[in-house]
Amino acid sequence: MNKDFVGALVLVGVFAIMMATGIQVPLYLETQLHKTRPVATILILGGVALLYIYKYHATALVAGLLSIYLLKTIWVNWPRSYKRQIYLDSSADQARFDPATSIDLQFANGTVTHNLPVLLSKPSFPELLVFPPSAETQKEMNG
Repeated sequence: MNKDFVGALVLVGVFAIMMATGIQVPLYLETQLHKTRPVATILILGGVALLYIYKYHATALVAGLLSIYLLKTIWVNWPRSYKRQIYLDSSADQARFDPATSIDLQFANGTVTHNLPVLLSKPSFPELLVFPPSAETQKEMNG
């Protein structure tokens, strides 16, 4: 037996184990799905294309059939799952504690400062206007 048919048999075995145990998506693809579904799709189809390019035609055929099952699982079941939304929400929540993205932590670390604006021309009226203004100030401002 050559490597092509051994690889095809291994993939058939993997597919049979996945179907028997009910595993829908392998762990690596699931971690890629947390980022985006197109990345996982490109990885799957790229793997099938590489097998075909390197002349593993039988293995590419079995991988193509397996990819149909995986892609259906990815594009149909995953969007309806709450796991992805929970992952995205927890990632956004954890970003608050990253000093590179949190403005509060940057102010606390002193890596970011805020300088108050400075007026280039001083106003002609008094610096502080007290309420109620005095009779002099009212006469000066209103005429």
